[in-house]
Amino acid sequence: MIELLKKLFEQRRRKITVMLLDDSKPDEDNSYHVYPNGLFGLILAISCTFALIVALAFMLTPLGGLLYSADDAEIRAQIMDVTQKVISLEDSLKQRDQQLSEMKDVIRLNVDTTLAMDQRFDDYFNEENFQNSDFITFEESGSFNRLTQNEILFSNISNSAPDFPGKYPVQGSLTRRYLPDEEHYGLDIATKNNEPVINVADGSVFNSSWTINNGYVISIQHSGGVVTTYKHLSKLNKKEGDLVLKGDILGEIGNAGVLSTGPHLHFEIWKNGVPQNPEIYLIK
Repeated sequence: MIELLKKLFEQRRRKITVMLLDDSKPDEDNSYHVYPNGLFGLILAISCTFALIVALAFMLTPLGGLLYSADDAEIRAQIMDVTQKVISLEDSLKQRDQQLSEMKDVIRLNVDTTLAMDQRFDDYFNEENFQNSDFITFEESGSFNRLTQNEILFSNISNSAPDFPGKYPVQGSLTRRYLPDEEHYGLDIATKNNEPVINVADGSVFNSSWTINNGYVISIQHSGGVVTTYKHLSKLNKKEGDLVLKGDILGEIGNAGVLSTGPHLHFEIWKNGVPQNPEIYLIK
């Protein structure tokens, strides 16, 4: 066969005659005139067509898995590596959720501790303290020493009940109500970014800080053991110790904190350490 191919290749540019002899029919003439170049071209075209069909079969059918078995093994190894990383990430997320839950408990317990501040305020402004205070009297100095504006304001705030019902702290859509059974102790009010947050009653700021869960948080101490808390703010206009009046702008709405899913305000009201339904205290 190799010798035949050599002869054909040597005579590739000439016209040759191919004779086919049948021993059973010796008188029959079966001769054909061919050009070796044409024959080689035909064989090449048939080979290319066959190769194309085989390639398409492997690419478009499951037979390709037989050809790419080595690649599949590498892909499986990569998948196993990614799976291990996902498992590790899940463990990390579980630990983070546990930490966030603990932080949430700590933040919620802060409400109880702030009620003691209200008692200190009441003690500070009771009649006995005023009698034994260091305020300079007319007899001591010969002239009156004027109280500061903050002292006057806070004296009135401490001794007067909060002015409820008040308006909602922001204008928006109520997306989640007060659900104490689900540990949701306030209202979620969805609104636009940078909307002003309005103070609902006179009081003093005892907490103005940033938390991982809730972004910027500000809490107001009112008289009668009432506390209001505003969460998920992007900006604060007041700081701890500031006296605020009803209608003051406390900050701006944002989408801050890992517990936030969009621009909104989480608003809580507590009284003597017990969460209250804010809708009872508010009017639209």
